Amino acid sequence: MFNLLIYYIKKFLPRKDRISSNFQYRHYLFNELIENIDTSNFENFRILEIGPRDGEDSQRLASLNPKDFFIIDLPNRTENNLDWIKNLNITPDYLEGNLMYFSDEDLSKIGKFDLIWFTGVLYHNPEQLRFIKKLYNLLNDNGYLVLESSTVRSLSLRNKNVVQIHYPNTFRDTDTITHLPTKKAIKSWLSMSGFFQIIDSKCFNFENYNIKNTRYACIAIKTKDSKPKKYYSKVVNNSNYEIGDSN
Repeated sequence: MFNLLIYYIKKFLPRKDRISSNFQYRHYLFNELIENIDTSNFENFRILEIGPRDGEDSQRLASLNPKDFFIIDLPNRTENNLDWIKNLNITPDYLEGNLMYFSDEDLSKIGKFDLIWFTGVLYHNPEQLRFIKKLYNLLNDNGYLVLESSTVRSLSLRNKNVVQIHYPNTFRDTDTITHLPTKKAIKSWLSMSGFFQIIDSKCFNFENYNIKNTRYACIAIKTKDSKPKKYYSKVVNNSNYEIGDSN
C-alpha cells in the first residue's frame, strides 16, 4: 500500500521535481563504475555516451576529464542538449543520429572507446541484440559498457529468460517500445555478444520505490579473451556467422 502511494505521488508531481528522485539511481551507478575500474588512467580514456537525457550523467562523465568525450543523440534532442552541453567542464564531440544505424564508415571515423555509457536507451530500439553487439565492437579490449534498461512488467515473466512482445502496439503508447526483455534476456544478449564478465548493479537498491523490479543495470567488461558466440559453429559446411553482425 505504501509503495502504491509513493507511485501516485511521484506520478503526479511536476516533471522537474520528479527527475532528481526518479533518476537518482544513475548517481549510484556512476559510483559503482568508479569503484570497479582503475581511475588513474582516465586522462587516456575515450568515452561515449548514448542518449544523455538531462545531462546529469554527462556532467559526471565529463568530470573524469577523459582524452575524448563523444555524445550521440537523436536529432530532435539536439536543441535541448546544446543548452546544457555548454555548461560542461569539457567540450564533447556531439553527433546526431541513431548509433544503431550508423554506417561502418561513420563508426570508423569515431573510433573505439574505453567506456560506453548506455542508460535508458536499449529498450527503445527493436534490434536490441544487434545494438549490444555494435557496442561490443566499439569497445577497446578491457573496455567497459555501462548498461541500464527498463525490463518486463509482467510478474509471471520477470524471472524467465524471455522477451515480451508488445507489437503491433507499443508499451504504454510510447511509440518506440515494441518489446521489453527480462533481466536474464539482457544478460544472455551480453554473453552472446562477447561480454563474459558482467557485474550486476545494485544502484536501484537505494531508491525509495520498487524500481528495482522493473529495471536492470550492469557493468559489462570486454576482456582480451572475450569472443562473441557464433551461429552454425557445429555445422561443417556452413560459415560461422558472429551473432549480431548481420547487415
